[in-house]
Order: sequence, then C-alpha cells, then structure tokens
Amino acid sequence: MRPISLCLVTMGKKGLEMVKAYPEVLPPEMLLEIPIKSMPLGAKEGDFISTTLSSNSALSGYVFKIPRKSERDNIASLVAVFDQTDYNASIVRKVFTATIEELKKNNSISVETIEKILPYLYSGIDKGHIKIKISSVVTIEMNIAEEKEEDSKKKAAKSLADEMWK
Repeated sequence: MRPISLCLVTMGKKGLEMVKAYPEVLPPEMLLEIPIKSMPLGAKEGDFISTTLSSNSALSGYVFKIPRKSERDNIASLVAVFDQTDYNASIVRKVFTATIEELKKNNSISVETIEKILPYLYSGIDKGHIKIKISSVVTIEMNIAEEKEEDSKKKAAKSLADEMWK
C-alpha cells in the first residue's frame, strides 16, 4: 500500500518540528499530530514506531541521529503516513532502515539530503523499486516489489480462509 505522504521530523529549538512533508497533502491538524506520535518521549536512535492517528490513519517512523559539527547531534524521524491502518510496516522499516544506514555509511546524512530524497523515496515505495543517486559515489538502490507481492498473496490467502469459515 502506498503512503499518502512521507515526512521528516526533527528536534527543533521549540521541540519536535515537521521539517518537510512530501507530497504536501496532509491537513493542518495531522501536521501537528505527526511529530508527537512519530517520536514519543524516550525514543532513541534505531527505534521503529507504528501507531494510529486520530483521523483513522496510521504512521510508521524510523528514529535516527543527524550528526552536527558545532553542537550536539540531533534526533530525527523519517515517517510514512497511510490513510488506513492495513499496510505492511515491515516494508517501511526495511526501506527506512536501509536508506538511513546507507547515508550514515557514506557520511551523507543531513536534513538537507533527506529533504531532497523524500520525493524519490515516495515514488520508489509506490513503484516497488528505489534507486536514488545521492552523489557520484553514493546510490541507494533496493527492490521491494517481491515483498509487496508476497504481502498481497498473504492477504488473498487470509481472505479466502475467512470466507471458507463463515
């Protein structure tokens, strides 16, 4: 299932802040709720959060650190927002974890970089294949189509089983 939006949330001077949402389709009340739900109190690097929103939507977020030279490292969350609670969170976890780890490994992790790649992540999740060139040396590439297909087969089998036992 395709997310309705991908978001980047960071810790700002006044608390958690929505840095960017792509595409910009979320209502204002949801934009206020997402930062709080995507990085609950006590969240630490590597945490993966899946929760519901008050609008019967759901989100999954991956918490990570953004290194800074002159001050303490910042904490951030990469978030996928869905219009239903029935989605495959493991695909989101795989994509977000691999993306952040690849950026870290190549010292390319920054707010600007993540803002820049949000549209590519969004379309890649939808298409089932992600290929994002960060620099001449760094390319993030992964195929998630197999997992999407496997997930839809599981749903079809469950639906058939439910029908048989009515």
